[in-house]
Amino acid sequence: MEKEDLEKGRELESSAVKTEEIRQERETEMSMKKIWKLAAVLLAFWLVLPAGIRLQAAGVRVIDDSDLFTDSEEAILEEEASRISEKFGTNVFILTSDEYGFSDNYARDVVEEYGPANYPAGYVAYCIDMDDRSYWVDAYGERERSYFTQSRTDAIAERAFDDLRDGDFFGSARAFLDKTERNFKVATSSMGPFAKLFVYPARTLVAGIIALIIALASAGIMTFSKVRKHADKNVRTEADEYQGGLNLTDRSDIFVRSYQTRVRRPRQTSSGGGFGGGGGSAGHTGSGGHF
Repeated sequence: MEKEDLEKGRELESSAVKTEEIRQERETEMSMKKIWKLAAVLLAFWLVLPAGIRLQAAGVRVIDDSDLFTDSEEAILEEEASRISEKFGTNVFILTSDEYGFSDNYARDVVEEYGPANYPAGYVAYCIDMDDRSYWVDAYGERERSYFTQSRTDAIAERAFDDLRDGDFFGSARAFLDKTERNFKVATSSMGPFAKLFVYPARTLVAGIIALIIALASAGIMTFSKVRKHADKNVRTEADEYQGGLNLTDRSDIFVRSYQTRVRRPRQTSSGGGFGGGGGSAGHTGSGGHF
């Protein structure tokens, strides 16, 4: 009797263990289903997001829709753009596109549409559009536009164009990043305009050498001119050394020169300045062209 009770107890215990295992398996299965459902919802939400928002969420700084860069070049540009953005607390990115625009510069249309929608706080961007072979440097945001004035964006665009004209798209993009970083350094430096001496050391050295050469040449010319002018003159220190000597019989004062002082009166001009050309739409400072 005791043996039968013991076997029944074991059977009940075994049945309880199996029941618990089945319950745990069902809970695990339900948990996995919930996870897969959540993943599916997130994936669907990701797919319906606009492409620009997906790229921003992923932290992409180089969007090469025209395939102008190799994978290694794109990685280099991505790293540099991210570093500059983080260093100066802004957004720096590069776009290449084949999209059709509505103005005389499709690159401007593309970047001015994409930039504010994805970086409303401000950015500095470079866009190349292969549809009309245009390029554009765009600064957006109050802080960015105070650093990147019209003359500075013109200088950046001109530098980027030098490589773009030769078909070096990677070199053009790197030139944009280099000039952008240098401009940020000068604009944010506590040294003010003197920061250029350190940000552009090669330019400073060349300018110093040229200034020194000009100064030495000017001094040399002036010295040579004076020496040559007085070379044929003999200085007489005594009156009796003049030809025929000196016989003073009378003395009188005769004015042989007269002097008149004139003060120039400045011409009256109308107030106001001339037109300073700008680029970009309202709220943007930009520059670019075609290649």
